[in-house]
Amino acid sequence: MNFQGKAVLVFLEEDNIARAYFRVRPLMTDEGAVSSEALAAFPDGGYLRIVPDKNEQHTFKERMRSMCGLCIMDLRHMAPEANKIRTNKNYSPSRGETNQFIVYSDAVRVLPDDLLYQVVSQEDVQNAVTPRVYIRSGANIQGPFNRETSQPVGEAAQLPPDSNEIHSLQYNGQELLFYWPRIELPPQVQDAPVEIAVEAPAPINAYEQIQELNAALPESANRLHEQAAVSVDFSPEQAQKPLVGTRFYQMRQPMSPYRRAHNSLVETVDQQRNPSRYETRYEAPGAVLPRSAELRDVQNPVDAFKRALANVCQTPEMQQQAVTLMLAQASVRSALAKSLSDEKKDLTIAAMHSQLQELEAERLMTLMQLDDAKKNLDAFKEETLRSASKAEQAKLDELKALQQKAREAVDAANASLAPIEEKRKEAAEALEKAGSSALVAAAGVYTPKAALIERMEKSLQAAGFSVENGDALAMLTAYALSPDGLLFIADTTADAHSALLAFAAALGAPYYDAGNPEAEFTVLPGGNSPVFVAAFGNKAGITMAEARCADLSAMPWIAQSARLVQRPRAALTFHASQEAVPRPLPGFPAVSKDSLPAELLKESEVSPDALAVLTAVRKELASLGKPLPLALAGMMHRFISATQNDFTGGVAEAIDRAVSIFAVPHMRLFDVSADEISSLLAAMPRSLAAMK
Repeated sequence: MNFQGKAVLVFLEEDNIARAYFRVRPLMTDEGAVSSEALAAFPDGGYLRIVPDKNEQHTFKERMRSMCGLCIMDLRHMAPEANKIRTNKNYSPSRGETNQFIVYSDAVRVLPDDLLYQVVSQEDVQNAVTPRVYIRSGANIQGPFNRETSQPVGEAAQLPPDSNEIHSLQYNGQELLFYWPRIELPPQVQDAPVEIAVEAPAPINAYEQIQELNAALPESANRLHEQAAVSVDFSPEQAQKPLVGTRFYQMRQPMSPYRRAHNSLVETVDQQRNPSRYETRYEAPGAVLPRSAELRDVQNPVDAFKRALANVCQTPEMQQQAVTLMLAQASVRSALAKSLSDEKKDLTIAAMHSQLQELEAERLMTLMQLDDAKKNLDAFKEETLRSASKAEQAKLDELKALQQKAREAVDAANASLAPIEEKRKEAAEALEKAGSSALVAAAGVYTPKAALIERMEKSLQAAGFSVENGDALAMLTAYALSPDGLLFIADTTADAHSALLAFAAALGAPYYDAGNPEAEFTVLPGGNSPVFVAAFGNKAGITMAEARCADLSAMPWIAQSARLVQRPRAALTFHASQEAVPRPLPGFPAVSKDSLPAELLKESEVSPDALAVLTAVRKELASLGKPLPLALAGMMHRFISATQNDFTGGVAEAIDRAVSIFAVPHMRLFDVSADEISSLLAAMPRSLAAMK
């Protein structure tokens, strides 16, 4: 796979945090996403190891960590001979080196502003991965825009949606779109070789080069002086001898006695004007070399250091880096100290020695002060701990005294309640002996809406009734709107009683079966939970919910009494599940009556269309001579207002359930047939099924 002369979108990650290994995985170029077949050229997951360039040995880790994620491997403006991607000479999977190819760190950098643009929707601009983006709205793609400010950058342009420069890329489980405009590169970069790594040239054999010079020289090479008209031959022609292979060299020139004072400016100018003066000169080898010996140039490291030092001293930042690098070498510190101590006559050195002595004195003084501060800190800690211990002990004693007082107050309260409890027991026994039935309302707790619904569903399912989504909410809301009386409707009286028991268990309310319709009931004060009584009539003094059940095989509706017409109530219909097996009812704590309307009757505005449906029902019943009572109409309106945002069917389901709970029992009571009102209930499946 050839990346020479290209910019490649890569994913950079830290392979080994302990050893600070970094690697990149190619993702996309301006030609599109990098295929898995192309990545096969890089084994071990398609990654390339990043190695530090010689110019960032000390900033490599920090820069790589700051770029982890999407970045660019930019090889566009690098000459082919730079060879930034090479074979890893240390490749050895058994030893932990699992990347076969390396890339130098100077080729990896952050995403530039003018190379790659992500195509996003308006709401995803802030989450883009590129600094500049193109915004997509349907088939309209415009940009570029700044990711941080969402403002256009320069003159906005529009892209065709089928542009060949828009590419799709799978990244982090998401499909991202990128606009990568093609950029024409210089010819020398475009015509670069295809290989990943440029092989190093073969070593030069000096003996073979010398033998190549044995060829006959051209005739024009001997025409050094053409003054003589005829050639003069002073010696007979002899056969030319081959060269012996000895390399020519220049003799060492005597050193000039004049030594120029060190001046970086003069030395730099002299180096630029006379570069040959700083070039390494060849010297004669000190031993006899064989013909197969390989000769090469050897540069003096000191000369290279002097030239580099002249460039480094141009800026203070580079000087500081050079000083840090030099002091990092252990031998440099000792050599520098020795050089400074040998030149004490220098005024600068003398001043430095004086300053060093002053710094040493200040250091010793600081150490002494630090020791004193440590002693004072230890003493302060001990004193603080002693003070804190005293304060904590005093607070603990105070708390113990308060606890003792609280216990005494509780004992006194219990002692004062004992006579009251005795009187309550005596009153209950007297009522029982007198033949009256007494009901005790428990002290209920406030229960949230979700908990009420969950408790109702579990209780009804345990009793063996089928419960659909929304049934529990509808029943609880109907009870909150009609707390003084509920009609429990089932196929048999036994099922109606079972439904009442399950409903009461869900609310943690006591239940009493009167048995005798003429029996009187008394509810003792002190609690705020509901109390359920099964009776056939409306008994005076019963301020809690009532349930009426009758075994009417021909018509399972129980609203037969004339008194029910005078006191409209909500009717709840229960259907026994033919597959369920009844289980013991779960035990729940009693709920407070105040929590039911507070949690269930959170009303919202009813739309005019819904009001129109309710008005149509009322008008239809009025036209049949069986008008709907105002109390039931008000309950229906509040039911829809409280539940229209909770049912999955929305306001339509709320209307259907309201009609089936409040209006259908009234219709059945006055013998309204399903045919008379079927057109009005066509869009209400629950109500229509109840009528039929």
